[in-house]
Amino acid sequence: MRLVFADHEPHLKPNPRRDHMSGVPELAYTTLDRHGGRVLAPGQVVRTAGRSAPVGTIYRYDRLLVDESVINDDEARRRLEGAISPTGMSLESGSASPIVSGQGPYRVPVVSSHGDQAGVDAWSLLQRLRTSTGDESLPEDLLAKVRLEHLMICSKGGGIGVGTGEPPLPGPHKHSLGRIPVDLVAPMPERRKLDRRLRVAMLDTGVPSRHPAFDVSDRSEGRDTFVVVDHAFQTKLGEYNDSPAPPLDDPWDGPVHEPTLLGEVASHFGHGTFITGLLRQMSPDVQVYSLRVVHNDGLSYEHEIIGALHHVADQIEAARGGDAEAFAVDVVVLATGYVDEAADDVPGGWMGGAVERLTKLGVPVVAAAGNQSSDRPFYPAAFAAHEQPENAAPIMSVGALNPNLEIAMFSNEGPWVSCYATGAGLVSTYPCEAAGSLEPERRSKSSMRNRYRESYDFDDFSSGYAVWSGTSFAAPVAAAYLLNAIAESGVEEIQDPVKAAERAHAALARLKSR
Repeated sequence: MRLVFADHEPHLKPNPRRDHMSGVPELAYTTLDRHGGRVLAPGQVVRTAGRSAPVGTIYRYDRLLVDESVINDDEARRRLEGAISPTGMSLESGSASPIVSGQGPYRVPVVSSHGDQAGVDAWSLLQRLRTSTGDESLPEDLLAKVRLEHLMICSKGGGIGVGTGEPPLPGPHKHSLGRIPVDLVAPMPERRKLDRRLRVAMLDTGVPSRHPAFDVSDRSEGRDTFVVVDHAFQTKLGEYNDSPAPPLDDPWDGPVHEPTLLGEVASHFGHGTFITGLLRQMSPDVQVYSLRVVHNDGLSYEHEIIGALHHVADQIEAARGGDAEAFAVDVVVLATGYVDEAADDVPGGWMGGAVERLTKLGVPVVAAAGNQSSDRPFYPAAFAAHEQPENAAPIMSVGALNPNLEIAMFSNEGPWVSCYATGAGLVSTYPCEAAGSLEPERRSKSSMRNRYRESYDFDDFSSGYAVWSGTSFAAPVAAAYLLNAIAESGVEEIQDPVKAAERAHAALARLKSR
């Protein structure tokens, strides 16, 4: 079995020797700028006196996440705005935007009161609020409701190198385990006709509108396709777009190319398609609910991931309440995450609440452990190491294995990782329309009409399949094992959250026993 469990229960273990920038993805300036991102480097930022020094993370410098209770309480909002005013910055509360009303935070723009945008920085603003001692100072309970918005990432990089974006190495080390086009000659496993299917929610880059390996329909159609998308959700998500990056207002994986004149295939284009293909190969009888919340450069916004998780939970609750149009799922798989700036490895914010809401509904969450070769907790996967509510479904934090079942060099590893699944050198589906500007090194005429002789084209994915590596792909492999184990005890819809959680734990126990 290509799934190996840790020999201990997931837990957090402080590592005082860990570098403060460990686990922070290395991103190009252009990528950061596209999303209003900034790297929090502990030695280069304002620090709050009397508090533990932060550790590195990536955040949006002109946005803060503010609890809905503050936005909707006139007195609390005025008090917050009054405390911010002396800093030279202000919150545009009128532009605050929730993805799911009634759940989670609002994303609120931070602007300069004096028109100097160079002085806008969400981290500095938070530190000034925490050190203020004047009449306008805020109580701790209100401060706890105002936090950074993290940029989340699917992996360290993309391209045809092993998670680095670099080309294959020369000489005897030239072999690459990264994203390269291949062909698949084995047929996809048969998909049976069933009255009810287990469903898995995939929060990622989306899927193509068509692919020979799976069919796709919109949720409103009520069809029994392998993939179901949600145009209504995507339209709502697009309405709240507030970055220079293209809005995620439709469910389709794209755009194909990087936003430059080079014409190269974007680093994470096809990411969600690849995950979908893994599920199609391993669990052909399930149904995938695809929510597009990740951009083609691998980045996503904490606020939107939280909103998508609550959207999934809303659908589950509505279905159990008798809403025939609601779309309930049985498992959630996440291939994105972030490292938190809290030095004690205990993150703040609303992500944990969104994950906990799902597990309390009896829905297990399977999350990638990250590709930074670090032992630093990567969230939301690392919530597997936190104390779980009674009668809640499991959280699985998944690292990556090489094909020989040794842990992949790029994979994160630590006591908070609960299991490892094959995540290097996997073959899966890829959008057929992906063709970049990189061409074969050599091409010559052939005696066959309309055919050339050419060397390997690393940027032409018209075959519809690719090899790729990452914990992003180990997570759906682990999820497929879990789904198959759940199916052994039946696929009927369970209304009781406790019984749903018991079914998930029983399936997990069977996997561990094998």
